[in-house]
Amino acid sequence: MTGFGRVTSEIMKGAGKTTVILQVLSTILLIVLIMLFSDISNRFRYLHDGIRENAVWSVYQLDREARALDYSLAELRRVHSEQDRRFDDLALRYDILYSRTKLVRESRFSAYFAADPTIKIHLAEIERQVYGMQSVFDGFVNGARPTEADLEAIDQELAVLSKKTEQLLILTNARVSDERTEVRGMVLDLERTSAIMLGLLMISVIFLVVTLRRQLKSVRQAGLRVEAMARELSDAYDAADAGNRAKSQFMATMGHEIRTPLNAILGMAELLEYAELPDDAVSSVKTIRSSGEALLEVINEILDFSKIEHGKLELEERAVDISSLAESTISIIRGRAEDHGNAIILDIPGSLHALYVRTDPTRLRQVMLNLLSNAVKFTQNGTVTLRLREFYRGSALMLRFEVEDTGIGIDEAGLERLFKPFSQVDASISRKYGGTGLGLTICKQIVEKLGGELGMSSTVGVGSIFWFELPVMAAGKEDVRHQAGLHEMSAHFPQLRILVVEDNQVNRQVATRFLDKLGQTVEIACNGAEAVALTETEAFDLILMDMQMPVMDGIEATRRIIEGGGPSALTPIIAMTANASDDDRRRCLAAGMVGFESKPVTMGRLRSVIVSFAPTGADPSWEPEQTMELNAFSNLDLSGDLALAGDHPFHPSANGIAGVDEARYLELVEALGEDVYRELIESFFDDATSLLADLHTALASERGSDIDRVLHTIKGAAINVGLSDIAVKADALRDQEPTTADVDMLSDEIETLKLKLVA
Repeated sequence: MTGFGRVTSEIMKGAGKTTVILQVLSTILLIVLIMLFSDISNRFRYLHDGIRENAVWSVYQLDREARALDYSLAELRRVHSEQDRRFDDLALRYDILYSRTKLVRESRFSAYFAADPTIKIHLAEIERQVYGMQSVFDGFVNGARPTEADLEAIDQELAVLSKKTEQLLILTNARVSDERTEVRGMVLDLERTSAIMLGLLMISVIFLVVTLRRQLKSVRQAGLRVEAMARELSDAYDAADAGNRAKSQFMATMGHEIRTPLNAILGMAELLEYAELPDDAVSSVKTIRSSGEALLEVINEILDFSKIEHGKLELEERAVDISSLAESTISIIRGRAEDHGNAIILDIPGSLHALYVRTDPTRLRQVMLNLLSNAVKFTQNGTVTLRLREFYRGSALMLRFEVEDTGIGIDEAGLERLFKPFSQVDASISRKYGGTGLGLTICKQIVEKLGGELGMSSTVGVGSIFWFELPVMAAGKEDVRHQAGLHEMSAHFPQLRILVVEDNQVNRQVATRFLDKLGQTVEIACNGAEAVALTETEAFDLILMDMQMPVMDGIEATRRIIEGGGPSALTPIIAMTANASDDDRRRCLAAGMVGFESKPVTMGRLRSVIVSFAPTGADPSWEPEQTMELNAFSNLDLSGDLALAGDHPFHPSANGIAGVDEARYLELVEALGEDVYRELIESFFDDATSLLADLHTALASERGSDIDRVLHTIKGAAINVGLSDIAVKADALRDQEPTTADVDMLSDEIETLKLKLVA
């Protein structure tokens, strides 16, 4: 690629130099052509100038009039006539001769022959003779009659004048002849010059054509090289992108695989701490637990960084009690601070107005915990302070969080490496204190996505201050209470008529059984078209809508239900889908949905959705048995994580099998029972056979949308029954162009897991 770039650069430089040369040559050629055109124009005008012919003609007319006057005088003497008319005719002839002489002097003739002294002398003598006879001929007009001697003298004068006009005519003709010879030479020179310039022009044009052809060839070669470079860059980008996707998929898979047993390790370690153990065993258990927590923190940081790197970090804005959030964060880190001999202080002014704001509490706590954890890690027998202040930047309410420690501090060289992925201030840091070097990078990305700014100041040996500022919106205390109330069970839980729109049988069974447990009346639609048809004639209190379905997807179905104006046109529609990206949320909201819940569906989230969107006047009645069943799930939070006390042994078919999400399994068994869970697993595998057949058909016909829809369905169904490995692999195939071999591999994994679970 580098060689291509160098050759292309040289070609383009050569083309640039040649272009400059062509421009200079074209300019010179243009100047020469302009000069040649000017010369040709001047000579052309000279050749077409009629002064020579006019001069000859004027002299000829002068000579003729002189001879005519001489002839008229001779005729007068021959007939010896003294008639006044003849003298008048003679005077008229003289007047004509006089005007011809004056015309020659006053016309361009004089300027034309001004360079010839002989012609000038002859012309002067002719004028002198003609003007000298003026008094005689004026006398004729006045009635004077000359004697014979006078006529003889006039006749002699006219004879001399005729010879002089004749000589002038001869001189004029000779001069014109010479000039014609000269003009012919000029014409020949002009022809030769034109021929030479034409030859030069042809050579220049040929040179330009040849050079331009070479330029076009060079540019074409450069274009081909650039095209080859573009293909290589595209291939390299695709390879890098594929590697990046593979890396992300690997991290997600490995993170899940590691976290599943790690959760069990941490849970068992925590239980062992409460058991009666010898002191040395308690110390060992604590070491196991702290090491496991450190490993879990590393895994979480790597997965968070992967999400940030691919723009998949999601934020959730809700009303938060900032004081309570800060206090709970301090309580989490306090034990670790005490292990390092550190005092931890929370500094919140009593006059803080922004006690309740709208932000993402999970991510905010993550940033505070990370900064506090770093402060505690690098401080021994010192003080770590979490300080909170508020101020206004313009009209925007800002919160400033500061984490100050009295630890080792950071020098200037170390400051430059902060906030860079996988970097530590010093190589010895990771050996002594541990860590991935991702914590501050993640904090910076989260703060920036929240619209804020993160920075720090430090002095070696004195300590460091890490701070971040966030723009927030003030919220009322009642907002926080309302939000908390959504998570509390009520004895007056509403009973609704709910439409579940889901194409997958397993997902329908899970949702239906959960809703039955919650005392809801459920109707089923297998695709968007069925949902539209049902809502045209029936009214529902709530609609749970999958996104990707055959016949008609959830987005289109939502639009038609709302636009149709039927009995359920105003019914809240909640997306229940395995797609959980920000783009999917925006599409759902744009279609008219009012909520978005990602799969797997949990009892706690379904309960929260029902409480949140139950219409006014919904039936709050509950049977005692239903109330007892509901209370069994009072420990479910909004995220759907299950916190169960006591031992919950696995079903023999699921116990210890990799690829089964323990938490999801426990939740389903607790909610539905062992037998129902087994039915769901069997339904999944039965349904998977049909889905895999559809997937092969879609691959054979190269229908990308159908391929993605089927993989989406497999993923959602697998998540719902806790088959996390299958869900991860199906989702990974959606991010690439799956082949038949990929589908066969997925089919083999499903079959292997089926043998382990339902054999």
